[in-house]
This record gives sequence, C-alpha cells and structure tokens, in this order.
Amino acid sequence: MNRLIVIADIVASREIADRTAVQRDLKMELDRLNRQTDDLLSPYTITLGDEFQAVLGTAGRVFTDMLAIRAAVYPVRLRFAVSVGSLATPINPDQAIGMDGPAFHAARESIEQLKQGDHQLALAGHLPGQPLDLMHSTLNLLDRHWQSWQANRLVILHRLLQGDTVATLAKSLQISEQAVYKNIRQGGLDDVTESIQTLTRYLDAALAE
Repeated sequence: MNRLIVIADIVASREIADRTAVQRDLKMELDRLNRQTDDLLSPYTITLGDEFQAVLGTAGRVFTDMLAIRAAVYPVRLRFAVSVGSLATPINPDQAIGMDGPAFHAARESIEQLKQGDHQLALAGHLPGQPLDLMHSTLNLLDRHWQSWQANRLVILHRLLQGDTVATLAKSLQISEQAVYKNIRQGGLDDVTESIQTLTRYLDAALAE
C-alpha cells in the first residue's frame, strides 16, 4: 500500500540569529497540526535538529499543512519533499521514526537535491499514470509564489483552503475585508487554490495505485 511521506527542513538554519525561538515556534505548530489526526498516520516529528517528517494516508491536508508551517516560522524558509510510495516497515503511529522503504528513500533523495538549488518544494516517488511534467511545473510555480509572499498571504490561503470566509479571516487577522480581497486578487489565490486541488487529486490517485 502506498503512503505519502513528507520530509522538510529549515533553509540555512545555522544563519538564523534566534535559532532557539524558531525551533520553538516550529515545534508548537507541528504539535498543533498533530492534534488534527485526520489522515495523519505518523505524526510530524522533529528528527535531526531542524528537520522533521510525517506519514500521511492521503494528500488532502499536505499543502495546507505546508502553508501553516511556513506561516508559523515566517520569514524563515523551509524546504518540503513529498513522496508517494511503499514502506518496508510498519507505520509508527507515535513518532515518525524507525520507518524505512522506497517512499522514504525518494523523499530523502529529493530533500538533498533541494539543498543544491533554489527550489523549496519537490515531488518524488511512485506516481504511475500521472502527468509528471504538469505536476512538477505546477509545483514549481507554487514554490515561486510562496517564496515571495508575506506571512498574511500564506495564512489567508491556508485558511481559505480550510473553508474560512473572508469576514472570518479579516476579523482573525485584524485587517479589513478589502485587504483580504486585495490579497486574494494580487496573489491569484483562486488560481493557486485550483492548482493545489489539482495536485492533490493527482497525488491521491497515485496513492490509490
């Protein structure tokens, strides 16, 4: 059975002035996400200092989780490698450690490749029958958008994907509804949402193989 693996790390973590504060914020956000147990087979677990990983059963929350984590540690940047494939070991439901298999190998290779370039998002693993060129190019476009966004826009997209209304967002962020609409328009968030939904469908189709 295929699973979805996320491996991520902080970009240039040794150059961060207050690294302890960033690690604290990261842990708090991962703990919050881990309380949302739907589709999370093995929870987000910090493994090697500034690196963390998780195992999911579907792709339904993977992009919203990425946005939430990015917003929580902004302006610190993160790399994310997402891989679909099988595991050679049982799933650890308590911590995302002690597991192995092709899905983990592909995600590990992808995160190492990301460290050699400018991209911060990557897809890898077993994706038979899926439009790989389209998936990779769409992910690269998302990557470029997200790298240039301020924290508020990351939060707005994250919350819109979760079904929040503009009025709720404005109140929560303490900004005007007009400011929310401006972010949606200038960020092309309707198109970005459609791209995320398309990638999610492709990943779920690969998971079902």
